[in-house]
Amino acid sequence: MANDEDAAGPTRWHRGEQAPNKDHESELLQAAGRGDLDALRLLYRAFERPLYSLGLRWLGDPDLAQELVQEVTVRIWRHGRNYDPGRAGAGSWIFGVARNVALDLRRGRRRQPVPVEQPLSDGAVGLDEDAAWEAWQVARAVGELPPDQRRVVELAYGEHLTHSEIAARLEIPLGTVKTRLYAALRVLRVRLGELGVIAGEGAEGTGS
Repeated sequence: MANDEDAAGPTRWHRGEQAPNKDHESELLQAAGRGDLDALRLLYRAFERPLYSLGLRWLGDPDLAQELVQEVTVRIWRHGRNYDPGRAGAGSWIFGVARNVALDLRRGRRRQPVPVEQPLSDGAVGLDEDAAWEAWQVARAVGELPPDQRRVVELAYGEHLTHSEIAARLEIPLGTVKTRLYAALRVLRVRLGELGVIAGEGAEGTGS
């Protein structure tokens, strides 16, 4: 699924494209399992960023993180037909696939990969799955934001820029930065509360 624009890291949704919701993700995963390339492309764009973040967290190397993204995409294509929406959401299933791919990469790409739905062995120790699962949920929630809000959140919390620095980077008024960040954090508080990642009020924005 990779192309030249993907090579340097995660891509963004094209203008006019919307990130799929939870039910749509399940439908897309089932369609990809039936050989639908368009469904696979949409899943790739929806999950590429969270998968890349997982890869960096678990493998500590940008190249291996990108390899994890590509290998998970291949396994979705090959094994998506095994997905049962009655047992797990699409995001949970893909997280499990990513976990097994990470194990394979850490074991030196052994000849027999961990089967998609095989329970983990003790070899999974060190993946810090609980914290990784929370980070996965946060990354997915951020990915559901409108592009303008998502970019401000990424700059504020990913690159740790102040409001003024974000305004300069994006060439927009300072008030617009604060408005977008406030709106994004309101949505994220609700979404992450629903997911059980946070309770009560979320983090405040960075200073100006």
